[in-house]
Amino acid sequence: MNRIKQYFKAKRAKIYEKDYQFLLGFLNEKELEYFNKLPVYEKRHSLDVCYYLINKYGIEDQDLLKAALFHDIGKIKAKITPERKAMAVILKKIPFLAKFLEKHIYFFKVYYNHAEYGAEICKEIGLNERIVGIVRHHHDKNLMDEDVIKLQEADEKN
Repeated sequence: MNRIKQYFKAKRAKIYEKDYQFLLGFLNEKELEYFNKLPVYEKRHSLDVCYYLINKYGIEDQDLLKAALFHDIGKIKAKITPERKAMAVILKKIPFLAKFLEKHIYFFKVYYNHAEYGAEICKEIGLNERIVGIVRHHHDKNLMDEDVIKLQEADEKN
């Protein structure tokens, strides 16, 4: 049910003036340039993840908040529409089919490996190793890192 809500939220996504002001005050020019490569629905999602961390936990840690904004940046390597994302999520439930599609269809490869691609893009941007690590591990299981656990919670809720 949560995935259905996420789909319709993505279809209606907007970025507001207060969001732009937040980004302008938080990101440097290069970071903003890369953030703006995300489609509107991914920007909205990333902002909502960041705001969730601020509002629920009172997070002020710039590294964790930047990781929230860039956690899905790896998806810029392919056109991943909300419809394609829905397909990828559903097909991930059938591991042998997901593996086959990942090898033969580029957007599946990017979607299933966006955390690794995102970490590489974060290095390109010049973000520090802590941010790179949080982005790289934001879909890992059995974590010990509290920051990544909080990011996963925020990602799941948004």
